This record gives sequence, C-alpha cells and structure tokens, in this order.
Amino acid sequence: MYNKINKRMMKKAFMALAACALIASCQQKGKTEANAENADSVAVDSMVSDSVRYEGVVPAADGPGIRYELALANDSTDGFSLVMTYLEAENGKDKVFYYTGKKEDVKKTVDGAEKMAYKLNLGKKEDTEYFLLLNDSTLRMVNEDLKEGVAGGTKYDLKLKK
Repeated sequence: MYNKINKRMMKKAFMALAACALIASCQQKGKTEANAENADSVAVDSMVSDSVRYEGVVPAADGPGIRYELALANDSTDGFSLVMTYLEAENGKDKVFYYTGKKEDVKKTVDGAEKMAYKLNLGKKEDTEYFLLLNDSTLRMVNEDLKEGVAGGTKYDLKLKK
C-alpha cells in the first residue's frame, strides 16, 4: 500500500517538475524594447533608494536638449545608473538610453588647482562621460582633461536631487 502511494507522489512530483520545465522553455528568449526598459527601470529604481541622484538638461546639437538622470551608489560598489533622454529626438518623440556600470574617481591638476571628477564608462571606449565635482550639489560635464568643452557661458550642469 505504501509503495503505491510513493509511486503516485513521485508521479505527481515528476509531472509538476516537467510542467515547470515546459513553462520555462517556452519563455521568450529575446528582450523586447518594452521589457528591456522595464528591467532597466527596476535596476534604476533599486539603485535610487541607496544612492545620490543628479539631474539636468544639457544642450544638444539636434534638439532641445538631453536630460541626464544620474544615480551614484553610496556603497563600496561605486556603481552608477545613467538615463539619457534625447528630447524630441525622433519625429518629436523622446529617445531614451540606459547605462549602468562602475564609476571611477579621477583626480587631476587643472590650471594649477586639484580637481575631482567621476568617469563613467558607457560601453565602448569612446563612450565615456566625465563629471567634475563642482560642489556638494553640482556636477559639471567636462572633457577627459577635466576642462569645460564649450566656452561662452553654456553650462553642462547636473544638480543634486533630494
């Protein structure tokens, strides 16, 4: 009698395991744009809770600007999450790019003064952003020499968001 019960339980367990495997194998392999955005927003949301956030809109050559939303981790991971939104980029609609990675602290002497900045690698070597730490509440986008790229008063600043 116990042998029949054990066989039935084993059959049920095997069928449940097979059903789970079937469901898992039928999942979509590729990410759609919407799924990728949802996954990225979850990563951004989880980082925002334990990070310092900066935001700002900087000028763009082909549109009204690029909105930067930067979260820097407050822990030993030195992680960052960056959302760049090109305003009205495609037929009047915004185009959004998501980046995550590890920030590097950069210190250089510029015009006789010691400067501190963050280097963010966005993927390829040429896709690197530098943000100069101006004060407790402002980061300024600069070039790799930690100098402002554009003269004439246009500031590429991100402000601390609380």
